Amino acid sequence: MATKKRLSVKPIVAAMVIRPVATRLNRIEDLLIEMRGVLDFHLKRIAALQKQVDVLLEKNRVSPLD
Repeated sequence: MATKKRLSVKPIVAAMVIRPVATRLNRIEDLLIEMRGVLDFHLKRIAALQKQVDVLLEKNRVSPLD
């Protein structure tokens, strides 16, 4: 029986571009700043909604429905 010679297949190496640390840190900083802006937006919305709830609760205390 003849033996088959197996061709050695070299693993596929994906080309990677490693970005400099400064560039990566700048991107992380930009993302954090963007996240902070979104967080501030949501906190303002929550504060406005909380004020509305407080007003409604206060109106209910002043003139309860009997």
